[in-house]
Order: sequence, then C-alpha cells, then structure tokens
Amino acid sequence: MKRIFTFFCFFALLSSSLAQVYFPQTGFEWKFKVTPLDSVSNPLNSLAVFRVDSFASVANYKGNMANIVETKTGPLQTIQQQPFSDTLFYYTNGSDGFEYLSTKNIEEFLITLDGTGTIPNFSFVNFFSSLQNWYSTYRFTSPVDAEYTIVQKDTTISINILGSPLPVPIQFKHLGTRLQDQTIQTVLGNFVCKKFLLQWKVATTFFSLGDLITLNDTIWIAPSNWIVQDIMPGQYVDNLTLLGIDPFSIPGLGTKLTNEIAVAVENEKSLPTTFCLKQNYPNPFNPSTKIRYTIPERGNVSLKVFSLLGSEVAELVNKEMEAGIYDTNFNAANLPSGVYLYQLKAGNFVQTRKMILLK
Repeated sequence: MKRIFTFFCFFALLSSSLAQVYFPQTGFEWKFKVTPLDSVSNPLNSLAVFRVDSFASVANYKGNMANIVETKTGPLQTIQQQPFSDTLFYYTNGSDGFEYLSTKNIEEFLITLDGTGTIPNFSFVNFFSSLQNWYSTYRFTSPVDAEYTIVQKDTTISINILGSPLPVPIQFKHLGTRLQDQTIQTVLGNFVCKKFLLQWKVATTFFSLGDLITLNDTIWIAPSNWIVQDIMPGQYVDNLTLLGIDPFSIPGLGTKLTNEIAVAVENEKSLPTTFCLKQNYPNPFNPSTKIRYTIPERGNVSLKVFSLLGSEVAELVNKEMEAGIYDTNFNAANLPSGVYLYQLKAGNFVQTRKMILLK
C-alpha cells in the first residue's frame, strides 16, 4: 500500500511540473532563421530574416507569473546590434503551457482579410485583438490526435451579395491538437519533441459552407528549450467567391534554429575598427543582462557598474584584452531595482550608459 501511495505521489509531482521542464532557465537565447513560404509552401530564401528571442525575466503579467521573452527580427548583418522590439509571454501550470494570445503570428492574414473591403464596418484585426488573453495552448498530456478548443467566438458580419447586405453568422475557432512525439534534427542537436498542431478556423452555417479558411501552424517543443521549430504553411484561398471575396494568397513562415548568427558574430569579431559600448540587452532586465563592447586594439580594459550616486557595485572586467567584440554577462540578483550606470574604459576611451533593473 505504501508503494502504491508513493507511486501516486510521484506521478502527481511529475504531472504538476511536466510543462515546466520544457522551458529553459532565465537568460536563455533562441536564434532562428525565419523563411517566408509561398502559397504552396516553397521557401523564399531570398526573403529570409533572422530572429533572436531572449528569456529576459519572470514577472507578473496580466495576473500570472510569466516567462517574459523579448524578441527582435532583422537581417543577419544587424540583428545582434538591434534593440529588442517585441515581447512574448508564457507560463506553465501542471501539464499545460499557457501563451498570451496576440495577433502577431496571424496579423498579415488578418490585414489581408480587411484589405478585401468586402465586409463593411467589420475589422478582423480589431476582432482578434479583442481575444487577447491567457490561453492553455500546449496541453502536454492531451491524448494524441485529440483536438481541443483553445478559444472560440461567434459573431455576425454583413456581406453584400447580389447588391443586398445579408447577415452571415461567422464562427472563429483556435484549436489545438497534440500530435505524436517526434525527434527532429536541429543545429543544436537532436531533440525528442512534443509536437502540436494549432489551427485558426473561420466557419459559417451560411448555405452550409462550413469551414471557410483553416490556417495551420505546427510547433515542436523540446525539453529545456521550449519552441525549437515552427512551420506555418502558405495557402491559396479561392472558396470565398460566394461571399464576394476574390481569391487571395496567405504567405507561410518556416522558423528554425540557426547557427548563422553565431557564425556572423565570430566573423565580426575580427573586424572592429572603433571603440564602442553597446546598450545592454535585455533592458529592463531581471536579474541578468548582457553587455557588448568593441575593442579595436590590444590594451587594458575596464568595465564597471555604478549606482546613480556613483558608488561602484560591480567590476565586470579589468584586464588586458586583444582587439575584438566581447559580450559580458551582469547578474544583479543581489541588487535592488533601480537605474544603474555601466562604464567602459579602454586607453583614452571612456563611455557610460544607463540600464534598468526591474524586479
């Protein structure tokens, strides 16, 4: 009886933390290559961009303790120097992974729908923005191939058909399905991933048309790495002519881990021509952040952190260094929230910047 009780306690503990083991530690960075896909999912490699996500902190967001991930997208040549421009929010509870729903991933699709101009006084962008909230998106113990509803909302839109406005009932559904676990190969190695199919569906009972549009998004989640691959196929929509909407294409996206950013940084390290102290990232941060600086010639280098009153709180670097581009981590776990100064000295060069610790 004791063994049975111990087993159930262990199982309960495992279930209570199952989703959590898939998320990495604070400070983790993801580096992705994002390739647009045409309407038949052929990669448009010449249009590819790069994305860096940084697990910045854990803090309260919209009522939950969230894993806050800062993100930025841009060309390979400048992605590392760019500031983070957007934020993703996740949290885990038991065997579920929650995501704060935003319209970012389907924004281009929604703008395309709004751009048809055939549905007066209705904005798909505004409608989906009203759905922004926390949702149980990734259900790690859901039965394989069993569809579950993440969010569903019904509305009515007015469409001009044969010169007359007609009310058409529309149902919007965001659905999830846990697929069979899959081992995938990435630049970081092979991962046994939880695999999910997420779908946006637009349906109607008008003339028994049923599903009008289905937008698919397949996501692979690896232990201690979270999302490591995301494929959203492109598609051509030509079944809405009865509603007065001309055929149109929805571009897709293929998002995969890459080592091209790391290679570019290594190549960049041999080319510095000026002294420079970069803005730390993430900023604000909790509890750690990264500081980048360039040294065009060999010499003594000092990098220190000060309070606003001028008191030194940390010495990060104090040594002779070769020319190059360097990243230094600063962990402020033992410091209170506030504004701090960090200063680089190298020969006659001195530069100071501000950073914000927000706990």
